[in-house]
Amino acid sequence: MHIVAVQLEIAWENKLRNRQAVEQLLDQASVEPDSLIVLPEMFETGFSMDLSATAQSEQRESEQFVRDVARRHRSAVLAGVVSPAVEVEARVGKPAIKTASNEAVVVSPDGDILARYQKMQPFTLTGEDRHYPAGSKPCVFQWQGTSIAPFVCYDLRFPELFRAALDDGAEMFVVIACWPAVRSEHWVRLLQARAIENLALVVGVNRCGSEPNLQFDGRSSAFDHLGKCLFEADGSEQVLTTRLDVAAMRKWREKFPALRDRRSPQPV
Repeated sequence: MHIVAVQLEIAWENKLRNRQAVEQLLDQASVEPDSLIVLPEMFETGFSMDLSATAQSEQRESEQFVRDVARRHRSAVLAGVVSPAVEVEARVGKPAIKTASNEAVVVSPDGDILARYQKMQPFTLTGEDRHYPAGSKPCVFQWQGTSIAPFVCYDLRFPELFRAALDDGAEMFVVIACWPAVRSEHWVRLLQARAIENLALVVGVNRCGSEPNLQFDGRSSAFDHLGKCLFEADGSEQVLTTRLDVAAMRKWREKFPALRDRRSPQPV
């Protein structure tokens, strides 16, 4: 499994600029056919609560761009997008509001949607839950014979979500994020913990640069099933690549009993 992680310096709410940056970075990188290319959460806009800037139209032009990237590089692409906005009824006496989904979408080289995951844990500290409601379940897709579960940013703090994906057969987790520099040590250590506790391969792709009120230092990282670091980026815009040893992970799961030894807590 060849991974191509795009740590993007996202231009705030500028979809055209960010698409151009993705194309330039990948054109300069070595992308093997049948790789898995990974772009950050909300890669076109940054972590904005303004649906007029982030949401796709009904034509889903963001996903069309992802399809074009997948087709051009003959690889699968996992990217953070925002669904078209929908109007929802508000309480009596209040105007209707619009919401959308903060998603990770996965597209094959043929343009097929392999997975669509809605972030299960909106970041309430920023009011994300008021604009992007929570998804209800993880999902697992297949690429190059490997079962992969996508997650988005704040999901990383909730290990039970990863256990649920594990129970659905996940062998690898991919976490896309706009994770700020002030908590970046948490980002790296939690990625490593998810690998160790689930005997799983883990790839985390963060953004770098700045938004109006936040700084981002990247630190996109990958870990093998033993928690060994395969790469960790600095704070600059870059493309990182690695090859994940799926066979070694499976052998370790057969040998080491931690997953088989799991027991459910008894009710008090």
